[in-house]
Amino acid sequence: MSSQAYVGLTKRTFQQALIQLLEQDYGLLGSRRILELLAQDVQQLIEQFYPAPKRLRSGWLVFTGTKASGPKAHPGQAAGEHELVTLAWPVLLPEDLAQLAHQPDTVEQRRDWFRQRLIRLVEYGWQHPDGPVLLTQADLGAMVGLPPRQISQLLQEARQLTGKALLTKGYYFDQGMRPTHKAQIIALYEQGRDEAAVARHSGHTASSVGRYIRDYERVKLLLSRATPVEQIPHLVGLQPSVVEAYVKLVDQYHPYLVSIAKTPSSI
Repeated sequence: MSSQAYVGLTKRTFQQALIQLLEQDYGLLGSRRILELLAQDVQQLIEQFYPAPKRLRSGWLVFTGTKASGPKAHPGQAAGEHELVTLAWPVLLPEDLAQLAHQPDTVEQRRDWFRQRLIRLVEYGWQHPDGPVLLTQADLGAMVGLPPRQISQLLQEARQLTGKALLTKGYYFDQGMRPTHKAQIIALYEQGRDEAAVARHSGHTASSVGRYIRDYERVKLLLSRATPVEQIPHLVGLQPSVVEAYVKLVDQYHPYLVSIAKTPSSI
């Protein structure tokens, strides 16, 4: 992944949030440069009258994420145009250090160590009272010191192991190179939301959400009955590529069902 993946991190600032507030909530329109200067002056006053606290628990990192609100992202939308929330995140806790000290330093143990930290960070933001607050794969990579490609792999593993959606910003807002509408809708559905809530959070119509979920459930049912994957398109009336996408989603949340379909029959 190129360095462009990290560009959004630089756009989530207090100044950008203030500019968005002035434009959207107060309807203050005018020169963008004037708004930027005003935001800079306000930030300087805040730093003068409200100095940074000197106390923060060891291992916690102050970082700005994106609130899970508003419609899905549109082409050309800047990362800082979403509602931003700054939190202290539990990046490296005493139990993480204890695990390093008392477990063998193998490749799999280290992967598990990172997976558990990523799960904690994603769930912390999603469950926060000021949220849900989302992070991108680039955010998570910067926080734990891994490249986004490896973060993606670890999150996929974590979803399979836990059965949880573990939503990142890309999953929620369905941006650019991120997963398809199917992945976004099924991620919300697998989190236990009903169709109305999925439609509201995904920005899709209720009829579209219902169709995605029904197709997903049909593919899942056939897999649970050990139906060979190559037979499913004919049975459900969907294109093979569409079925393949649903099979991948089933494999992400219910990997044992796909393994059942791939197991040779004893007959």
